[in-house]
Amino acid sequence: MHTPMTIETLKLTLITNKGNFTTVGYIKFIIECVEAGVTAVQLREKQLAYEELVVFAKELHKALKYYNVPLIINDSLKLCLEINAEGLHLGQSDGDINEARRALGQEKLLGLSTDNLDEVIAANSLPIDYIGIGAIFPTESKPDIKNIWGLADLAVAKNKSVHPIIAIGGITPANAKEVILAGASGVAAIGAFHNVDNHVKLCKDFLKVVE
Repeated sequence: MHTPMTIETLKLTLITNKGNFTTVGYIKFIIECVEAGVTAVQLREKQLAYEELVVFAKELHKALKYYNVPLIINDSLKLCLEINAEGLHLGQSDGDINEARRALGQEKLLGLSTDNLDEVIAANSLPIDYIGIGAIFPTESKPDIKNIWGLADLAVAKNKSVHPIIAIGGITPANAKEVILAGASGVAAIGAFHNVDNHVKLCKDFLKVVE
């Protein structure tokens, strides 16, 4: 049964970081995270060639479908359409949002990264489902990040945005509650999932907080 994807499904998003994992091993890791609470997966693999990405994306998509968990593709409208993923997430320079919406239709989720308040306000007139805001806290996943928002600026963004906010950057189960209280509808993370000994416990802890 197909459930239309809503912003609710982005409560807890795992952003991929396959690294040296085998595809089989990495998909197993992701599914363990899904079974423990992850509600969406964003495919973000800057170092993979397009052909490799297609193969990996198809395998991952097939595995996630069983759990009715959406796969959001980072950056590539082409890949999103090719594998018929549930959504697309674009950065400010990753192509035209209006064009992406036309190509995707109304059913699919479309998100946009915003790096400052001007971009948050500009996004209000765009045909998107959510904005991504980050980094909320300093993060090792993106050491060269220009802007650390902090909780106060996240709360300001919440007041200025007509779209739900998915927060990212240095978020862990220990600080996720503050992030939700400051106005985020959901959280996304890379490092938190990948840099722990017990990813299953981490996902359960995360879900408790974001719910």
